[in-house]
Amino acid sequence: MTSKEEISALLVDLGQVIIEQHTITFVNYPFEPSIAFKQATFTAAEIGNVDPTGYPPTIKIGDELLFLSATQQDALKKFAADNSLITVDRPDLWSWILEPFLDTEFTDETDNRLKIRLAEYGLTEELVISLRQAVGTQMVKYNFDTMLWDWTNLGAFDVLGAMRSKYNKAEYQDFYKNVMRIALMSKL
Repeated sequence: MTSKEEISALLVDLGQVIIEQHTITFVNYPFEPSIAFKQATFTAAEIGNVDPTGYPPTIKIGDELLFLSATQQDALKKFAADNSLITVDRPDLWSWILEPFLDTEFTDETDNRLKIRLAEYGLTEELVISLRQAVGTQMVKYNFDTMLWDWTNLGAFDVLGAMRSKYNKAEYQDFYKNVMRIALMSKL
């Protein structure tokens, strides 16, 4: 049984994201290994690209994605247009990795289809299985013990929230970097 304290730790508050004319500021960003935990404000010039239609929307700073609230999608689109930023439609590879932990039927056919898609990005079947095993217990707690019962999408943001109470600081920093590395992979 998952304790109330653990359930509380699994649920991540994004903090506050303030989008101004030429800057985006993150207040109380939840992921300590993130650059946004150390540096709150980013200028448009520091942003590599934006994905306003992602779930959740993201901006890319260096080798990292920073998450914004879905309610800020339109503001992020405007910010990108006003600052001539590159807009991308980035697939959330983590949503494909985490699909077995949704509140839906997960068939062998679905699993095979997803593994083929992930292989297009360089993720081998063995790696996908290993990742699912590493996060499985926490993802079940995250989606079911918290009563989230998500049946549509669990992605990079969700796995970062689910795993932060499992690891010590150094382990979580390594995990965070690995999540970002996978999240930013391109097709081979």
